[in-house]
Amino acid sequence: MTQYTRSIAAILTALCLALLHACAATPRPVAPTGAGNYMVTVLDAASGRPVEGVELVASASGARFSGTAPSAATTDEDGIAVLRFGNWGAVELRVTQGDAAERWLVTQDRVAVNGGKSAVEPLRMMVGSQRQGGASAYALSITRVERGGKIDAE
Repeated sequence: MTQYTRSIAAILTALCLALLHACAATPRPVAPTGAGNYMVTVLDAASGRPVEGVELVASASGARFSGTAPSAATTDEDGIAVLRFGNWGAVELRVTQGDAAERWLVTQDRVAVNGGKSAVEPLRMMVGSQRQGGASAYALSITRVERGGKIDAE
C-alpha cells in the first residue's frame, strides 16, 4: 500500500467515524404527552402585569402533522387563555397583539400538570417582538390542565 492510499483510507475512516458519531448525537423525537388543554398565562415582560387581548395560535410543529388544524384563543383580563393541543409533541405558539408578534416552541412532554413544577423549561422563544425581534415583549408560562388531583412534583 502506498503512502497516498494509506492517507486516503485514513481520511475515509475518520469521515465515517465522524458521520456515525453525528448520527448518534442527533436528538430523538419528542415523545408526545397526548392531546389535552393547556393554560397559557401572558405577562408583560417589563412590568410583570397580565396582558389582556393577546391572540394565541397553537399549531403542530413539524412535517408529520402538516395540515392539522391550529387552536386559537385570546387572553382574558388575567392574561390567561386555554388552548387545545393535539398529540403533537412539539407545538409552535404564535403570540400577537398589535405590532408585537412572537413565535415560541412548546415541548409538550416538559409541561407540568395542574400547576406543578416542570424540571426543564417547556417554552423556548424563537422570534421576539422587541428591538428588531431580539427580545420578548411577554413572559409566558404554560400548564397542562387535567381533571383530578394529579400534580407534577419537582
